[in-house]
Formats: sequence, C-alpha cells, structure tokens
Amino acid sequence: MSSTFPSGTYTESRIGIVSAATPNTLFVDVGGTVIEVAFVIPFMSGTVVAPAPGSIVQLVRQDASWVALGKIVGRASNSIVNPSFEDSPSGIPPVGWVQYNISGGSTALVLNTSDALGGSQVVRVASEVSSVHYLYSSPILVTSGQIWSLSAFVGGDYVGGPATADSALVALWFASDTDLYPTTSSADIVVDTVSAVPQYPPFQSIAGNVTAPVTGFMRVALRSTLAATQALVWDVVVARLV
Repeated sequence: MSSTFPSGTYTESRIGIVSAATPNTLFVDVGGTVIEVAFVIPFMSGTVVAPAPGSIVQLVRQDASWVALGKIVGRASNSIVNPSFEDSPSGIPPVGWVQYNISGGSTALVLNTSDALGGSQVVRVASEVSSVHYLYSSPILVTSGQIWSLSAFVGGDYVGGPATADSALVALWFASDTDLYPTTSSADIVVDTVSAVPQYPPFQSIAGNVTAPVTGFMRVALRSTLAATQALVWDVVVARLV
C-alpha cells in the first residue's frame, strides 16, 4: 500500500479481508497491510451490524479516506486457481491460466504493481496488433443447472492512446478437464462486459451469474479486445457456487 495519497477527485478500489470489527470501524487486511476503514450501512437500517472477521469486503478510497462498501458474498469459496496472479514471478505468463488468441497475437504476462487489488500483482494482456484474446482459468467441476457467480476487475493501460479496448467475462464449457479451447462442449456464455474500459486506476468491476448448461467442467475466461498497442490489466477473478 502506498503512503502517498492522490488528491482531488481521484478514487481507488481494493479488495480486503476483515481482521477485526466493531460497530464503528473495521480493520481490513489489504495485500498484507491492515488498514482501519469506515463502512456503509443501508439507509433504511436502524441497526449497525459490522461484517464478521474473515469477510471479504470491497473498499474505495477518496483522498486519504477508506470506506468499505459491502461484503463480497457467495455460498462457496473461490474456485479459481491463482485468482490474483500471485503464484508467478513478474514478467511471465500466470500459473494456472491458459491463453488463446481468437485473432491477432496478444500476450498475457504477470505485472508487479502497487495498484493491484489482491496482493501485489496483476496480469497485463497486451498486443502490438488488433486482437481478441482469451485468458482462461483451470477447470472447475460443474453440474448442469448449478448457478455460479463470476467476477473480476479490469482496467485499461493505453500509454496515452484512446481508451477503446473492450473486456468481457466469459464462461467456457468442457467435457473433460484436459480439453482446451476451442474444444468446448457447449457455446461460450458471456456473463458481463465493459466496453471502452477506462484507464486504470481505478479498476472496473465486471460480474454476473451463469447457469451451467452441462455436467462437466467450466473455465472462466477473461476476454480482451484490443487495438494495436493497447493493453488491459486484470485482477481478483472469482468463481463461487451460489
């Protein structure tokens, strides 16, 4: 966590885990640093109930003030392997993830940055030519009819160019845990999109629910649609059984 706070209208978003809570304040572990934050309650609520220790919460910062907006919920734990790209050294492709270029020739590499939401690393998908790129997760066992909550955070990295890159969160379906894209067992399902992704920070949230159409395996794909020299930065990918 940086000790230098931007001024003016700058905002930042982070994900953290509650380490202690009182009716008036929270202590949240963000990437190994515990910070004290305020938290939001519903306008119509007359009772203050702080989230329990261990809760995963979404934070925003305006100048030097941090506020927890709410809990990130889901019945099951996160099924994504290496969800915040912390298991790989900076500068190489992320462990537990597979790349596929639908068109063009993008490359996904781990990047160390103080702007990371979960830990200290993100993955940066960049291309020198126009491209459409999938970065997709390790297989997750699913049963037909199950509802899964998927989410991620994405930001643009344009080096001064126009902010026109598009992002999508996509569920891919496979008959076997060894099958790789495009050998799928059902049509890809686009869960959510962010068009013309703004320059980061802050990151943009991309999220939604999907119902498994097959019994087999799901892989969660981060789709980056880039013009030449553009990049998208991704972090904190989550798949939870609802």
